[in-house]
Amino acid sequence: MGGSGVSASILMALLLVVAFEFVLRSTIFGRQIVAVGSNESAAAVSGIDPRRVRCTVLIVSGLLAGLGGLMNSAYLGSADPNAGVGLELSAIAAAVIGGTSLMGGRGSVIGAFVGVLIVSVLQIGLAQIGITEPTKRVITGAVIILAVILDRWRAKP
Repeated sequence: MGGSGVSASILMALLLVVAFEFVLRSTIFGRQIVAVGSNESAAAVSGIDPRRVRCTVLIVSGLLAGLGGLMNSAYLGSADPNAGVGLELSAIAAAVIGGTSLMGGRGSVIGAFVGVLIVSVLQIGLAQIGITEPTKRVITGAVIILAVILDRWRAKP
């Protein structure tokens, strides 16, 4: 972008990470999201409407998924409904590696972004050494299992 060698999609991703980290950490709505994610019943008792929070989060998630689809179509130069098949495992791996607890209530946008970078480096490194796609999925799954085990070990009282 502008001769800097950085693509517009990277800049947009960084901007979104910083913006959503700010929302999650510094706004009432962000605290409500964390509260509903940690313990929905306790959030409801404290006066938060979990249905409204969930609905808003799903709307924002859908808008971001649409933006991701547009960016992917721009990158590919065409629209392919199967372009994202198999990326679910990588998304879960990135979130867990970035410190998001599968039990809820803990995580950050920046941590998830770092997880994306780690999973991307892992995938690219495995491709560079000639590992097949099914083997890459097994290795990524093993990394998820290791991250979940570490998360459970860290969460023990």
